[in-house]
Amino acid sequence: MTITCNPNLQLIYVSDIERSTSFYKTLFNSDPVFSSPRYVAFFAGGEARFAIWTGGTKPDFSAPRFSEIGIMVPSNEEVDALFQEWRKNSDIKFLREPYTEVFGRTFLVQDPDGHIIRVSPLD
Repeated sequence: MTITCNPNLQLIYVSDIERSTSFYKTLFNSDPVFSSPRYVAFFAGGEARFAIWTGGTKPDFSAPRFSEIGIMVPSNEEVDALFQEWRKNSDIKFLREPYTEVFGRTFLVQDPDGHIIRVSPLD
């Protein structure tokens, strides 16, 4: 028997589950689909989930970040519109304002633990 498996969970380690839950609730404009004292999961479409967890190694701010959390929206215009919406929230730290890359408009923000979040149009 062959079992097909697809990546359907993105899990990041956070230092403060309550602070990060609040941040991602605001960013995603949605409530978690599962919550526990150390693990919180958000719906990410289909069977996919985005989760935060305090059970792993605490994020190290001095370590370079080599991955990003991606949020893809339908169009370049929606990238710019989401930037305008998020910039009204002082809790969101912007690393780079919208610019055009080979794949379209994009911008970067940072979560409370230093994880980089990229907004871009759908591939």
